[in-house]
Amino acid sequence: MNRRDILKSSLAGTAGLAASMAGGSAAAMPELGRYGKRLVNVIDLGAVPDGVTDSAQAFQKAIDALTSTGGIVYIPAGNYVIGSTLIWANPVNRRVSGILFQGDGQHTSTLNSRVKSGPLLRVRGVPRVGPVSTTFFWGGGIHDLGLRGSGGGADHDAVEILGWWNGSIENCLISGFSRHGIRAITDLALNPNPDFTASTLLVKAVQIERCGGWGFRDDSGNQGAPSWSWDHCLFGLCRLGGAYVQSSSHSFVKCSFSACGWRHESDKPAAAAYGLFFAGTMTVASRQWVEGCEFDTNLTAHIGARFLCCSSFINNRFIFHDRYKAGRLCPLAGVELGTGDARAAIRSVEFRQSFFRFDRGGETTGFLWANTVNVRDIEIINTVFSNSVGGDLHLSRYGGMELSRTASDFGYNIRDRELSGL
Repeated sequence: MNRRDILKSSLAGTAGLAASMAGGSAAAMPELGRYGKRLVNVIDLGAVPDGVTDSAQAFQKAIDALTSTGGIVYIPAGNYVIGSTLIWANPVNRRVSGILFQGDGQHTSTLNSRVKSGPLLRVRGVPRVGPVSTTFFWGGGIHDLGLRGSGGGADHDAVEILGWWNGSIENCLISGFSRHGIRAITDLALNPNPDFTASTLLVKAVQIERCGGWGFRDDSGNQGAPSWSWDHCLFGLCRLGGAYVQSSSHSFVKCSFSACGWRHESDKPAAAAYGLFFAGTMTVASRQWVEGCEFDTNLTAHIGARFLCCSSFINNRFIFHDRYKAGRLCPLAGVELGTGDARAAIRSVEFRQSFFRFDRGGETTGFLWANTVNVRDIEIINTVFSNSVGGDLHLSRYGGMELSRTASDFGYNIRDRELSGL
């Protein structure tokens, strides 16, 4: 297809999208009200979806055209090379409506990053100079796109986010970045209270895989404000771990955390890796909710917690195997409490209706207390341990603490009919 045909096709796509938003279904009408006719097609600005031409300049023009007003950057089907970091930054000290980066599908509209250092997309919704309060980007999102980073440098994230509220990342594939998939940060130099530069987003039906760091890395400091919601997301083959959480009120519902500790199936494993890890401090690492998730063959533990408070883990499944030839049953523990050092602290956490499935033999622990000094008020109820390998499994259901004395002293409530004296 020549360039004239590409432009004709892109204009038709833009017209179709605008028409569907303006007069299509009732569900599309809120988008019309939010964005009106502020829609920019990257091909109209010179982007070439041929997998060869660097289209970063055209994408940046589209972003700059909508930064002050909000709108849609439409990315038609194609393979776009991005050679430098795309920057979406708030130029004013006030609230600004967000940009929606809209593709035609995660395997159809693909951004192939060639960025040598830094993120593919940098979002900064707060100004460089304060004072700031709630002067974030509000709304917008990243929808129906593939972000691929295998051609980038050694210090490369997919998306870096600071000061973006009530946006969404939906139906996207993030793959092959040397460091993290999504990284959330704050600017403590602008305001020492991280709540004033942090972000809160909905992430839905997003697959993050084959990253050299974490699928999601929460570097926002000790943020106390409500944080992120994750719905039907997949974290797979992320070398350091699936999701690293420091701030409060994250929810993970129907998500999957698999093969964290490897980046490729044939790699040697990392020194340590968790499917889901909670850090921060005890008070801000609070009100976490994990429901209906699956954890499969993560390296060190499916869930690890250094700081955690007033949180619930409901109806989750934990699978143990050695699919990637670590030479042992993976993980070493299903849930690891009090990880890190003597400062680790966990209080008022419940695990209900957990299902542990063991698909090969070996040694492992269901719930492991790495530290008991500051780990209190833990409730474990209605756990099922399913051994599909018979006598080859050496399982300690609860390890690292003395069931009788420690349970009484520290407020542990473990209801397990197969164990006596609890």
